[in-house]
Amino acid sequence: MRAVRWHGRGDVRLDEVATPAPHGTEVLIRVEAAAICGTDVDEVRRGPITVPVQPHPVSGRSAPMTLGHEIVGIVEAGGGASGPAIGARVAPWPSSPCGRCEDCLAGHANRCPRTVALGMSADGGMADYLLVEAAACVPIGAEVPPERAVLVEPFAVALHAVHQIPLAGRRVAVVGIGSLGLCVVEAAIQAGAVEVVALSRSDAGRELAREVGAADALALNCAADVRADIVFETAGAGPAIAASLAAVRRGGRVLVLGGHPDPTAVDLLDLTVREVGLEGSVSHCFADFTQAAAAITRGTLARARRPVTLAPLRAGPSLLGVADGSTKRILMPGLS
Repeated sequence: MRAVRWHGRGDVRLDEVATPAPHGTEVLIRVEAAAICGTDVDEVRRGPITVPVQPHPVSGRSAPMTLGHEIVGIVEAGGGASGPAIGARVAPWPSSPCGRCEDCLAGHANRCPRTVALGMSADGGMADYLLVEAAACVPIGAEVPPERAVLVEPFAVALHAVHQIPLAGRRVAVVGIGSLGLCVVEAAIQAGAVEVVALSRSDAGRELAREVGAADALALNCAADVRADIVFETAGAGPAIAASLAAVRRGGRVLVLGGHPDPTAVDLLDLTVREVGLEGSVSHCFADFTQAAAAITRGTLARARRPVTLAPLRAGPSLLGVADGSTKRILMPGLS
């Protein structure tokens, strides 16, 4: 089979590799779609960040690694009474936490330091086929278009973040309107935010935010006018942190979802004087993932149009070499 694999910084290739065979509780999935995430692009252009170059302590894997953690596909083999049937359409939860550490036992498996993650410390979905545990597969409606079905993972990230604090009746801002930012706008509205304001450096991003339900959409240099109770930062860039802190009111909270590979300066005196809370929100738990899949199947999330590029698997190496937050790029192995 073919697989888009990361070999080292700036080196990603479409390789021919053996098709894996399921054993025990595993299932083999024929990949329908695998979306490119900003973390995949960062890994290719700036990594290694997460992909191990020495054997991972749990999976034993190291580069080269097949990328891709936003996945939807069809169970081809290994389906049985204890898991999804052959022919079922599923989204695989990309995390495999240890289940024994302090965080796992406290219900915070998303923080597990020993987790094995598809596309990072185990082979991911940018391939013709993917091997996963049956218990990690979550059903996704057959009628859902692939460009929506593949969004289960980023919506799970958004849901995990909005679950961190009650949003009902709150004024919320979302800074950074790429794919994740759009998911957070929708999730915050669903969570009962009285008003959601989007902040983006691009006209196109601001227009998309309005289309998915934002009450207003502003440029980053207007952040000080927002005075939000809660701010979600999703861009993973220094200017977005500055805009988030400018947008939050005194006593408000800023949740950072964006991945920041570089150190970012923060005015701690301002943080202290205004009693602003600054915290992180990482990945998602299985409950967030199943909730996202169910909501997308029902049509209550991922409802709005967003620009997408559907591309064959062979386009993966070139698309991964370019940062582009303006469109969701989705690899579809079935495209010629």
